[in-house]
Amino acid sequence: MLIHKFFFVCLICNEFKHIHSFLLAGRPTISNKVKLISTQVYAKVPPTSKFNLNEIEEFEAELDWQLKQETQVIAGLEEGDDNDDNEIFFGSENEEVKIYEVTPELHNKRIDAILSEMVSDLSRSQCGSLVTSGMVAITLPSEKSTRDRKPTVTTRKSLKLEKGTLLHVKNVIEERPTEIISQNLPLDIMYEDEHMIVLNKAAGMVVHPAVGNWDGTVVNALAYYLANESPFGSGEFIAADGNVKSEKGEGVDIDGTDGEAIIFRPGIVHRLDKGTTGILVVAKTRQALTLLSGAFAAREVKKAYVAITVGNPGKRVVIDKPIGRHPTNRQRMRVVPDPNRMNSSGMSPNQKMALGVFNGKSVAQVGRKALSFVDTLAFDGKLGVAHVRIETGRTHQIRVHLQDRTTPIFGDDVYGFSDWNKRLFKSHGIQRPLLHAFRLELNHPITGKKMIFRAPMADDMSTVAIAIWPNGKDERSDLFEKSEIEIIE
Repeated sequence: MLIHKFFFVCLICNEFKHIHSFLLAGRPTISNKVKLISTQVYAKVPPTSKFNLNEIEEFEAELDWQLKQETQVIAGLEEGDDNDDNEIFFGSENEEVKIYEVTPELHNKRIDAILSEMVSDLSRSQCGSLVTSGMVAITLPSEKSTRDRKPTVTTRKSLKLEKGTLLHVKNVIEERPTEIISQNLPLDIMYEDEHMIVLNKAAGMVVHPAVGNWDGTVVNALAYYLANESPFGSGEFIAADGNVKSEKGEGVDIDGTDGEAIIFRPGIVHRLDKGTTGILVVAKTRQALTLLSGAFAAREVKKAYVAITVGNPGKRVVIDKPIGRHPTNRQRMRVVPDPNRMNSSGMSPNQKMALGVFNGKSVAQVGRKALSFVDTLAFDGKLGVAHVRIETGRTHQIRVHLQDRTTPIFGDDVYGFSDWNKRLFKSHGIQRPLLHAFRLELNHPITGKKMIFRAPMADDMSTVAIAIWPNGKDERSDLFEKSEIEIIE
């Protein structure tokens, strides 16, 4: 044992000796210090650069900007367009295409803003609609010299373009009426006074005139009723002959439209989808319109729905998922990433967007906040009856949120299951989403009194609900039978 310790100590001492020698060798002596100082004093002066560093940095910055711009445009084209868009855009030889070039003053502006500056007779919202409907194509400055290259269609109205970009715009003259024609159509009126009217909208009825539905809407029916039958007068939007001129004001937002521009909307403050039934409030005066629109925008109006679902959405479910436009099908919405929620990278989408990771996408493209509360009232093992309350009013919000839970609305041909929809049509002859706005609570825009409206489900939906929920009428009669309006002083 002693011999082993002796050899161990010798080994350590020997290693220390080598280390000590190495350190001494590396330490500069006085003469070495002098040599070092001498070297520093008499070092050769480096040659003067013939390049202007500032000019190089500016050139590199310009290259980086161009690369980022082209990447943004390419990403925008990939995100918003189908492969067949170019064929559709250039498919007709009879349609005129006007070409505009982005000027230096409009450099790095949004495409809808650029168009509104160049086409003086169109508003910015109209220019945005041109873009989203696939009526605009672009040629980047770098592509101008390429022969036989067709411009690329884009449907992103927030896309920013650099100077020199060419815009190819279809000159489409859309035939649309200048007035809303009154029509004698049935309306289920729940409440009316000189300031507003509350309806129980029927299935299959569009709320206001738009492309593809210029008549047969709630507005057309109201134009006739208010001018000819209303005991409280026609209000400020309807003329004595029952016709109403188009309202082009864009100062009032409509709940459920996400800021879409709507031309024919006298008194409309919120919407229900064509297939959705239930409570709809319409203003009759401009004062009521402004106050009701403000109440909807401030989320002071409480809205509740009942839906028939394929599957069981669950009890007391909170769905807090942003909703945005579908990237390829512009008529659809979808659940998209939360712009404020961090992922595995440790960055939120908003932070990524600020750094250019999203290639210039707007917050609306990343997703707008949508909050729904779902509570299943009955479930028979296949179908459910669910109560849904929404805090926000995004387009197709309930339909999209329930689809995201893989429990879509029964009969929804856009977001639902096609085989189940076929089964619904075969068994009940129903071809619509079974969604009903059954309760609405608001303060009267003039008197300030709290008013609670309840509307029973339509007969077709009620039949399906009873088959799922035999005791439904006893447990929730307000969903199946008419209720008195509650007015709280």
